[in-house]
This record gives sequence, C-alpha cells and structure tokens, in this order.
Amino acid sequence: MLAELIKKVRKKEDVSSIELEQLVADLIDPEIDIEQKAAFLAAFHEKGETSREIADLAVILRGLALDPRVDIKLLGGLLLDTCGTGGDRMNTFNASTAAAFILAAANLPVAKHGNRSITSQCGSADVLEALGINIELPPETVPSALQQTRFAFLYAPAYHKIFKILQPLRLYLAQKGERTVFNIMGPLINPARPNIQVVGVYAPELTEKMGEALKHMGLMRAVAVHGYASDAKDAGLDEFSNLGPNRLTQLHSSGVLETIELDIAVVGLNPAKLEELNGGDNISNAAIIEGVLKGGVRGAQRDFVLFNAAAGLVLGNLATDLKDGIARAADEVDSGRAWKKVEQVRDFTRSQAGARAPGGDEKPVRVKIDTDWIRKQKEHQARISKRSSSTHSGDRLAGPTQLIKPPGPPKKPEK
Repeated sequence: MLAELIKKVRKKEDVSSIELEQLVADLIDPEIDIEQKAAFLAAFHEKGETSREIADLAVILRGLALDPRVDIKLLGGLLLDTCGTGGDRMNTFNASTAAAFILAAANLPVAKHGNRSITSQCGSADVLEALGINIELPPETVPSALQQTRFAFLYAPAYHKIFKILQPLRLYLAQKGERTVFNIMGPLINPARPNIQVVGVYAPELTEKMGEALKHMGLMRAVAVHGYASDAKDAGLDEFSNLGPNRLTQLHSSGVLETIELDIAVVGLNPAKLEELNGGDNISNAAIIEGVLKGGVRGAQRDFVLFNAAAGLVLGNLATDLKDGIARAADEVDSGRAWKKVEQVRDFTRSQAGARAPGGDEKPVRVKIDTDWIRKQKEHQARISKRSSSTHSGDRLAGPTQLIKPPGPPKKPEK
C-alpha cells in the first residue's frame, strides 16, 4: 500500500481519508522499511499537503490519543489552545505559554497542548516545570483543572503513544533536514479538542492552509499567524510578533476565512529587536515569564506576551479587537491576576501529585479513523456554508475588515 501511495503523490495526486488511515497503519508497522516511510513523507511534502489532507490526518492521529473527556459545555461553551508548530528557529522565549496564563486569568479556559524542546532551547513543558508546575497529570484530572483553574496542560508524549513509535522515523528525517506534515501536526491534535484556537506557523505561506485545516476540523473561531522578524519579511516566528508585520488568516464564526498583513503600529506597539525577545534555557525563560506576569518587566518582552494574549481574548469574545485585547491583557497583568493564576495552577498540580500519570501498561496502537467526528464536522460545515459569506460576527482581529476597529468614514475630497 505504501509503495502505491508513493507513486500516487509523486504524480501530484491527493490522498483520501481512507488512504491516510492506511498510511498511519503503515508508518507504525515495524515490518516496513524506514527508508520507504521517509520516502512517502518526503514525496507527500513535495506534492504539497492540502488542507483537507492535513485535517483528515490530524483527526486520525487525535483519535488515537488518550481522551481527557472534556465537556466544553461545562466550561461555558469555549475552550482555547494557543500553540505554535515550532520550527521557526528564532529562539524566542515562551510567549504563548505566558499568554495562556493571562487568558486563564481572564476566565477563558485554556487547554495548553505542548511538549519539551525539539527545535528550540526550551519547550512549553520545560518552562512550566521550571515554574514549579507538575506537567504529567493523568487525563482524568484535566476537566477538574479546567473547571477549578481555567488552565490545563496536556503533555503531548503522555497522550500520543503513536509518536513514541514514530520517533525513530522523525529523527531519521530530521537528520536529513527534511520537513514533513508532522512538523505542523502538533497544534491540530490537542486531545481536549478546543473549539477556538490561536495557531502559530513557521512559514507565512502556511497561514491560509492552516486556517482551512482548522475550518475543516470544525473549529468555531481561530487564527493562524506568522509573525515576521522584521519589515524585510525574510524570517519570522510561529506566533504573533512585535518585531515586524504579521500575516494572519482568521476563521470567523460565519465560516469565512480572511487573510491580511498587519502592521503592529495599528495596534499601538513599537517594533522590538530580536535580541530583546531571545530566550534561553527553562530557568531563564521561567524568570522572564515571572517578570512579565508579575508586572516588573516592561517593554518588548511584555508587549510580545500581551500581543499573543490579545488574539485569544478576541477569539474568546473578551475583547473587541487586538488593540483592545492588548489593553485588557495588560490589566490582567497589572492587577496581579495573571501571576496569581500561575500560583493557582502550581498549587492545583502539586495537590494532584499522587495521581497516576498517563502511561503504564501500554496496549498496541490500533488505527481507526474517527468517522463519526468527520461526519459531524461535514454537517457543521454544511450549516455554516449557508450563512452569508459577507457577514461577520464581530470577532475580527485586525485590519479594516478584520480584527481592528475601522478607522472611521473616509474623508471627503477637498474641492
């Protein structure tokens, strides 16, 4: 089957959801040669994975994860994740992790899906540990964590047994310097299944593809962002950046996707320098986050965190636009609520220290596509497609027709 799929993608033909299901089974089959597996993933990436293929693969992989059984209705109807693909190689500190505490402090439930460092010095799991938070709690604690603290961390390796099986293959490809579809899977396979999401991507051309994938997966609202590292746009971050412009693709409640490029001056931010946002190891990054969330750190580092939190506040209907979101995020910090949230989460996770972490006796991974989930999402897309494509629901992030308040009526021409 894998040999046939390699021929198919080399002819630039797309892969069906059923074929993707078989693909996953082949990728974890120890009898199939690693070179053949790598050949498919390389050819698939060269073809260009479609948003539908990305979404279908994400549904399959997420369906294989441990399920924390989060009932979003009990959380008020919204659950957010703020997570990047990684791979930008810019070595900034963990701004989206810091932003997650601001969002939780604003009473927006956050299920943060993350891992240890892979392409950077410090992953979200690393910095949370340095902040004294227990990252390896069992899935059954996630609903209570979200209800009591509005924050839960889902440590990816503990939930996705399949990635342990795939690790040799991913290392093999990494050593060859080849990117594959797995480089963008992380934000899409959160086992808690958030319905609003801020997703950072490592390349600007991925914002639209990621936005479309999030739409296929049935999210209520989302934004995919690539933040440029300068006005030259020759490098960038997998999160909102106060270094230069930002490319955004926003999924509105209506199902409409919009892409813009945003000048940070419009949201009231001054351009920073990359060295001001550089991170280090987990201890260094934890110290930066503590300084920002306690209100002692001002300037570029604070702006970086507030900017990323602002997007979540807009998607969560807690801010009217990004500029308003930055102001509201600043209030969560300056009031002391953001750092108190860190302390609350720390206390909760420590109180659960005796709980059995995910793992233990591992059962064989059986690949089965979540057809019921796909059916529900197709029904959801059919409903939203009936809505007017010109109608938006007040969830804009920036730009004259998106997430920033319009500048007002145009001036009349001078006579």
